[in-house]
Amino acid sequence: MKKYLILLVATAGMLLAGCGGGGEVRAVNYVPDLHRFDLVDSYGVDTAESNAPLAINPYLYNGLFDIFWEVNSLEDYQVNVRINDVPSINHSFFIYAEVCGAGRACDQEGGVICEYTADLTLSCNADNHPTDISALFRQVPQKLYLILEVCAYKSSACVYDYYPVRME
Repeated sequence: MKKYLILLVATAGMLLAGCGGGGEVRAVNYVPDLHRFDLVDSYGVDTAESNAPLAINPYLYNGLFDIFWEVNSLEDYQVNVRINDVPSINHSFFIYAEVCGAGRACDQEGGVICEYTADLTLSCNADNHPTDISALFRQVPQKLYLILEVCAYKSSACVYDYYPVRME
């Protein structure tokens, strides 16, 4: 019996050493999980209920539209709203950021009201410094991509999703 116990302990030790259990500490690149990203456009089209084309008009409801998200995150995370002329965050225009997590205004889910103006600016949560997005336009209306990026707080580990939107 003693021989089997020694063999078991030796085998467990080798397995732990082979798995990095020999005292090594490995950094974990944690990425929050973006479960849901929804948008309600100027015409009331809600991506949670419909997959109809989206349009944002600066003259309807003062250019206001809504963004909602649901994230599974064990730690604080940052939500970034971006816009681009391609479905990528590369070279996208940054619009808004908010840190979410336990005890904050947004925890595992949240929402923000954004405003699109006729002078081709975009802002969220009544920001006094709207982002000029006119460089993305070749004509009006223009098909652009509204992007929601979710990042581990103070990290470059991010995921994102997007919707094509007709900016009128």
